[in-house]
Amino acid sequence: MKESNRVRKLLIASAVVILSIPAIAGAVPHVNDAGQLVARVSYADLDLSSEAGLLTLYRRLQSESRSACGSRNYRQAGSVQQLMKNRRCYNDLLSRLVVKVNNAKLDEIHAS
Repeated sequence: MKESNRVRKLLIASAVVILSIPAIAGAVPHVNDAGQLVARVSYADLDLSSEAGLLTLYRRLQSESRSACGSRNYRQAGSVQQLMKNRRCYNDLLSRLVVKVNNAKLDEIHAS
């Protein structure tokens, strides 16, 4: 009886690890040939001629940059060095994403 419980627990733990692999793989940021972090943000559903659409897109760009670069909070980053690295990454990635959209009004939102 005890052995069957151990086997069952081992099988459950193994299943959890195996099912977690796609989530772990999906969390790995993509890096281009130049060593820069790359992110993709969909905005096909947004009207970029409206302020609401632009603000929604900007929030998506911010969110993707936060996800890709790690926490900009000292306690979560764990050290000042990591915090500064995360902040530089966030600012760089967000700026590159805004430039890539190539929308003057989005550039203004980002600059303000």
